[in-house]
Amino acid sequence: MSVQAELEGIIKKHAAGKAEQLSVDTMLAEIGLDSIDMAEIVFEIEDKFHIQLPQNNEEMTSATFADLIHLVERLIAGKPSVPSPQAT
Repeated sequence: MSVQAELEGIIKKHAAGKAEQLSVDTMLAEIGLDSIDMAEIVFEIEDKFHIQLPQNNEEMTSATFADLIHLVERLIAGKPSVPSPQAT
């Protein structure tokens, strides 16, 4: 599943019907999520992709869905690979 599809699923799960017409141009603030919803979305994204999102909620709510997709893709690409355990 693509990053976009995964993020869409996460947002729609927490938006409770408010994000049915989610497009890449949708501002996250326009969906009508409260701060608890946003925190839960951030935690789920971090857990799903094993990344750390910026802790600035204002930045997240002023972003578009496309901005979020690009941010997550950039963070995934920049993740250091996990070294394989060395035999001792």
